[in-house]
Amino acid sequence: MKNRKTIINTALILLLLANLAVVPISSAEISIIQKEIEEMLVCQDDCGMLVSACDNSTAAYMRGIINDQIAQGKSKDEIVQYFVSIYGEQVLAAPKPRGFNLTAYVTPFLVIILGALGIYFAIEKWVLYNRLSNIDSLIEDKAETYSEQVLQKEYKEKLEHELKKHW
Repeated sequence: MKNRKTIINTALILLLLANLAVVPISSAEISIIQKEIEEMLVCQDDCGMLVSACDNSTAAYMRGIINDQIAQGKSKDEIVQYFVSIYGEQVLAAPKPRGFNLTAYVTPFLVIILGALGIYFAIEKWVLYNRLSNIDSLIEDKAETYSEQVLQKEYKEKLEHELKKHW
């Protein structure tokens, strides 16, 4: 009998401590959690807006479900999973980075990198082409200058030869 009383008293004390351990969530915290969940979900009324920004009846219905689930003590992940189980992954504002959805995360960076490389190589080609054309023109100028010098030297020799002959 005494053992039974001790067990009952211990159970009551544990229940009391469990109730004290559960801290009620304030209304400010509830509104913050609700806002975070609303920003994770897309309204399913074909408007494509986030639930937090949408004013139609479907978004209001989804907000009501979120409020009810928060009041039941469910976590953010549980509430989001509830909506995923009803509407599928299309209800998520950002797809989970796995499978084909991974391309939504990777593609923009690949496009930026490939575009930057394309621009770099195009500019490099233009600069190289300009440098080569400048070098070609310099070589032509030098060749013309050299041939002019050779011609001038030949003419000078002929002129000197003719002058010596006649003077």
